[in-house]
Amino acid sequence: MTAARLRTVVRVDHKGWCGQVPDTTQFTRKAAQSGWAIGRRSLATSHPLAKKKLPGPIEINVLLSDNAAVKSLNRDHLGKDKPTNVLSFPGDTSPAFQGAGILLGDIILAWQTVEKEARRAEKPVAEHLAHLVIHGVLHLLGYDHEHEDDAAVMEGLEVDCMARLGFSDPYATNDKTP
Repeated sequence: MTAARLRTVVRVDHKGWCGQVPDTTQFTRKAAQSGWAIGRRSLATSHPLAKKKLPGPIEINVLLSDNAAVKSLNRDHLGKDKPTNVLSFPGDTSPAFQGAGILLGDIILAWQTVEKEARRAEKPVAEHLAHLVIHGVLHLLGYDHEHEDDAAVMEGLEVDCMARLGFSDPYATNDKTP
């Protein structure tokens, strides 16, 4: 399978990200690319993005924001009036016309929640960010973790993606992990 052209647009709306993640935009793009490459390779052959040649470039938008923005989106779109670490909003995998790009979707992360989780787990924020971006990309590809079998598949892909980036298993526990 060829590596389809992935365009990752990153917008940083909270200065905390840049203070904790060197070269934040490029780092986020690398994490998204890892999730895209490994996640796409494992898609069912019936999935529209499993084709060898895609009709146009694929785009993912990543917004590195804060708790207030994520809480508002979580409330308005999912009915949960609280912040969370990451939200994913799938796009449309059918191009509007031949050669048109495909918006795979949007991923939004909350600085305060991500930083707090990383601190609790005694991990660098960058490592936790990579995991959550990968997690978001896999959701955009249709992976889910609502059922035990699906969770095992998704978590396995996340572990592979993190290893590709040189990070440890995000699900490995230590004495400090809550």
